[in-house]
Amino acid sequence: MAPRPGPAPRVTRVSLHPGTRVVVPPAWHRCTSIPNAGYWRSRDLMAEIQWLSRSGFIPVSPIGDSVDLLTDYVQTPAGWRAYGISVPAGGTVQIEVQHQKTAWFRLMLVDKWGTPGPGMLQAAIAPHPVMVTYKNPNNKATAIYVIVDDPAWWSDAKDPYTLAVRRDWDPAKTDLSQVKMVAGLWGASPSVSAEFRGPSLTGPAVYPH
Repeated sequence: MAPRPGPAPRVTRVSLHPGTRVVVPPAWHRCTSIPNAGYWRSRDLMAEIQWLSRSGFIPVSPIGDSVDLLTDYVQTPAGWRAYGISVPAGGTVQIEVQHQKTAWFRLMLVDKWGTPGPGMLQAAIAPHPVMVTYKNPNNKATAIYVIVDDPAWWSDAKDPYTLAVRRDWDPAKTDLSQVKMVAGLWGASPSVSAEFRGPSLTGPAVYPH
């Protein structure tokens, strides 16, 4: 197997959100042509996350248990954004990113340490998946972290992507309140740009929803 490529261009200092230990992801060079398999291999977000975690926590926006659609856009100039989803024992969740330029996007699944955990390898080895499925193989509920990667910054306030979340369990009958979303190298940083839709929720995303 070829060695892992280097991550984003290193900066001399990592900024933190004021009053927190949550890092502000630094810039990557903007992608100017449609990504191919070689490009995705050179954009090693997992290595970047591991490096950033040495300075603080990685920002993650929790997705409420009753949210099934989310419209948002990535942080620029980083070009990616992470979300956290709680999954019960044995539960299966499917996440899909939808946009007019889907070929420029990809999804990644990682665990609390920023690496593909059990049940996440399929998403890790695919060239650029825009839909991933995760089945919790554990005997207890857990949190998974979904990274939306948009290296060309096609998503913005005027042209956001939609993140569809499909669950095989009834959120109204499943208690996931004990799942810790802020764990490992992740720190909560709700996306003020997100808007969500669900059976009982609609409108701007307000922490902790």
